[in-house]
Amino acid sequence: MKLFKYLIIFSCLPAIAFAQRKNDNNVGFKISPAFELMRSTHSNLFYAPSLKANYLFENGWEPGIGIEYSTTPVHHDNGFVLRKIHFLPVFANLKYNFNTKKIVKLYAETSLGYSFNKYDRATDQEPHKQRKIKEGGVYFYTGLGTKYALSEKADIFFAVGFKGYKFSTNNLDINPHGVSFTLGFSLF
Repeated sequence: MKLFKYLIIFSCLPAIAFAQRKNDNNVGFKISPAFELMRSTHSNLFYAPSLKANYLFENGWEPGIGIEYSTTPVHHDNGFVLRKIHFLPVFANLKYNFNTKKIVKLYAETSLGYSFNKYDRATDQEPHKQRKIKEGGVYFYTGLGTKYALSEKADIFFAVGFKGYKFSTNNLDINPHGVSFTLGFSLF
């Protein structure tokens, strides 16, 4: 009789393991509000709330879209003084969640999109002669992060990466970029 119980439990084990694995991934849509802080290569800070909407597949891939609003009062770049800086990137996002059974999970992420940039520009020699600039550029982000499961429906996450608001091959262009830190949560 004992042997019969063990055989039944042993034969059901793959189905139990599959159900557990599927439950751990929480397949479906996720909304992720976050706060991002970028330290530029010119040593100032950009502050940015962001919002992403992603869909998590069973294989760990998580494509989505996002928007961010980044600002800083002053930024020095290539002999210019930039003031009242406002960046609004709209982007496609792709995450890969590493398959672990732990409460803390690792992921890799990249985003690519277009940034709408607006600021007042002056030269270092004449900082009071300002000119309003509206331009756009390629937005790029790549980074690594960790998620901590608060419940079945909510995670808190922290990520570190590299981002730029106007990538260009011209080294004299205004191109704010640097190390980015992100703290947020995901709701399913």
